[in-house]
Amino acid sequence: MKRILYLSRSGSIGGSQRQLCYLVTNLEHSYDPIVVCVKDGQFFNKIRNHGIATSILSMRSWRKFPSGLYRYWDAEHLVTFAKKHEIVLVHSSDLWLSGYMIWVARRLQIPSVLHVRTPISVDNVRKHRCNQATAIIAISRRIRRNLLCAGIAPEKITRIHDSVDLSLFRPVDNQEKVLRQDYSPFGNVLVGIVGRIDPSKHQLVFLQAVEQVVRKSDKNITFFLIGEVHHLGYFEQLKRFIIERGLDKQVIFSGRRNDIPQVLNSLDILVSLSGGSVMFEAAACGKAVISAGFDGDQDLLLTKYVRSRPIVLATDTSALVGALIRLINDSALRKRMGWESRRWAES
Repeated sequence: MKRILYLSRSGSIGGSQRQLCYLVTNLEHSYDPIVVCVKDGQFFNKIRNHGIATSILSMRSWRKFPSGLYRYWDAEHLVTFAKKHEIVLVHSSDLWLSGYMIWVARRLQIPSVLHVRTPISVDNVRKHRCNQATAIIAISRRIRRNLLCAGIAPEKITRIHDSVDLSLFRPVDNQEKVLRQDYSPFGNVLVGIVGRIDPSKHQLVFLQAVEQVVRKSDKNITFFLIGEVHHLGYFEQLKRFIIERGLDKQVIFSGRRNDIPQVLNSLDILVSLSGGSVMFEAAACGKAVISAGFDGDQDLLLTKYVRSRPIVLATDTSALVGALIRLINDSALRKRMGWESRRWAES
C-alpha cells in the first residue's frame, strides 16, 4: 500500500476542499491517503467521516512574522509524522502550504505534487518556490501559462480540470427554491455570484454590472452575492456601493451557504468572474453560466456546451451587462443553455 500525505488548511468546505475530497475518496485502492489539516472544521470532519485517515498538525504561516519563526519546528513535526506513516509522496492542495510540502519531500527524499488552483503571478511562483515541486497540477490553461512564464519547466506541469459530482449537482425542478423560500426576493429572475467575499472574486465588478442592468432592463431581477466574508473592508465597500447606487432592494447578501446544490438550483443565471469549480457545478445543475474576467480552457468549455451563440466574455463590463440582459430577457435561451450545460457536464 502506497501512502500519500495530503496537506490542507481545512476550515469550511469551499471549491478547493470539495475537489480534494473528490480526490482522496476516489483513489485507486493501491493508494492510502492521509490528510493533515492545520485546524479542525467542516472539511476535516467530512474527510474523517469518509473513513480517510486524518490528523491536525500545526503549520504556521511559512513567511509571516513572527509565526514564521516557528515554521521549522512545525515542519520537523510533520517530517516525523510522515516518517512514522511511511509516506511515499506528499501533495499540497494549498499554495500557502507549499513550504511544508517541499520541506517534507526534501527531508524524506520523496516526490511532491503542488496543486495550483488560481491564476498566479511570477512573484508568487517564486515566493512559494513552486519550481521545487516535483510536479505541478494546473487546473486551467491560463494557470499553466502563468507557471511557464515564471520559468517552470513544461514537463513538470500537468493540466487537470476540476471535477463535479453529477449525483449531487443535478437539475431538480420540483423542489422548493431555497433562495426564494429563505429571502422572498421580488425578482422574477434570480442572478447570483458564488464565492467568498474577497477582492479576488470581483464582486464589485459584478455590482457595477448590476447597476447598469437595473437601469437598462424593465424586468424584476434579484441579484445574490453568495459566500462568507473573508475581507471585511471589501465587504463594507460593497455595502456602500449598494446603498449609494440605490440597489438595496435588488441585491441580497446570503452569507455562507452549506447547501450549494440547492442554491444553484434556485438561480436562473450564474455569473463567474474568477473561474473555479462552481461554474461546472452550476452547469451540472442545468443553469446558464456567464463567465468573464479570465481566459483559457474554461472559456472554451463554455463554448462547447452551448449550441446556441455562446456567452463568453472578456473583462469588459459592458459585455457582461449585454450578456446578462440578453439572458434575463430570453427564458428560452436560458433553458436551452441549461440543457446543453448538463449534457456537457455529463460528457
